[in-house]
Amino acid sequence: MNAFRRYSENVALPYHFISLWILASGSISIGSDSESLMSCSKFHFEEKVLEKLIRLEHKMELNEKKLKKWEETFSFILDKMKKAIKQSDIFVETVRDTQLQEQSRLNDSYHEIVERFKGQSKKETEVHGEQMNNMLKSLSTKIEEISIAENNRENALKQIQNTLHQEQKRFNKSFDVTLDSFRLASNESLSELIEKQEKDYETLMKKRTTVAFSAYTTNSQSITSNTNIKFEKIWTNIGNGYDPTTGIFTAPLQGVYHITAVVMSSNGNTLYLHLKHNNEYIAGSFLNGDGHKTGTFDVVLNLQKGDTISVGSKRSTSVFSDSNKYTTFSGHLFA
Repeated sequence: MNAFRRYSENVALPYHFISLWILASGSISIGSDSESLMSCSKFHFEEKVLEKLIRLEHKMELNEKKLKKWEETFSFILDKMKKAIKQSDIFVETVRDTQLQEQSRLNDSYHEIVERFKGQSKKETEVHGEQMNNMLKSLSTKIEEISIAENNRENALKQIQNTLHQEQKRFNKSFDVTLDSFRLASNESLSELIEKQEKDYETLMKKRTTVAFSAYTTNSQSITSNTNIKFEKIWTNIGNGYDPTTGIFTAPLQGVYHITAVVMSSNGNTLYLHLKHNNEYIAGSFLNGDGHKTGTFDVVLNLQKGDTISVGSKRSTSVFSDSNKYTTFSGHLFA
């Protein structure tokens, strides 16, 4: 008890802890009869309370130190913030002054450029105006020259027209005189010329011979590069130029011939044909795909007497025909 009083005198204990201790000590003195039994517990309780008070005081000292450090830290941070704010204000003022100076410099430069541009524009305008005036003067001179030339041209054209009109009259008179003279002098010659032409035409018609052939086949055939399609059936063979055993037409006369051929392929096979002139390939026909295909030739050839025409192939191929006469070969002389 005395020790607790000494501690409370040396240490500023909170009021509620002191009150708690007084109550505890008062309650202990009430039961004097049982004091001997509780003396040990009472001493232990005081020590425990004292120990807790000491710990509490230690914690409070630590908290005060922390609060002090926090105050110092906050105070340091506030000082830094004030310095930063002051520096920011100084920087803003510097930037504002710099901006104002730069703006003033730009304004001066802009006004200088504008004035310079105005001066150059004025000079160029004066130069261009002078050039335009010179061009207008030159153009006026050219227009006057063109007007004079146009007048001269119109006068010359009128003179030419008058001259042509006079020449036309003179030519018409001369032509009429010449025509009358020619009519009188050439009536007999013209009659003789017409009579001679009629005789020559009759002679030419007598010499002219008709050549024409048209043949077909009803048989399907396989041909190679060394064989020809044989059109063994004949419709027409005037001049006997076509040979049904070989499928070759031989021109009996020199002239221009119209040659045609129509050939049908076997079902589903490729059709590959050529028209041959003197055994040389001159025209081709190539068809492929499903079903039957029809290849045609239609050419005009200038043949010499004895030239041959036939239908063959550079490689093996098959040709289809039946009683419907799908495959034919024809030609005739027309000039």
